[in-house]
Amino acid sequence: MGTILVADDDKTCRDSMQKVLECEGYFVECASDVDGALKALRTDRFDLVVCDYRMPGKTGIDLLQEMRREQRNVPVLMISAYADAATEARAMELGAVDLIRKPIRRQDLIMRAARVVRG
Repeated sequence: MGTILVADDDKTCRDSMQKVLECEGYFVECASDVDGALKALRTDRFDLVVCDYRMPGKTGIDLLQEMRREQRNVPVLMISAYADAATEARAMELGAVDLIRKPIRRQDLIMRAARVVRG
């Protein structure tokens, strides 16, 4: 079906997204921070990255910037409990395909992931 990288420092949220997406037939790999996500992106191929905006050290914006520097054109679905209009605009400017506000509704995640992965 598709391969998705979930990057979120909140283990409960990360595990929940992984379970939901795997139940939909996706292969899911997880990272707990931006550096872990970048490492995964350098070694594996993904159809979508689901990334939390606020993580310790580096943010989802930092991940988007590094992906663009490395010319990794994987679609990114940003998630955040803290995003404001400026953050959302910056994420979209850097190539995020969408932004989901926390708390994440199961059906919302499924619908948006399917829209990106299936085209």
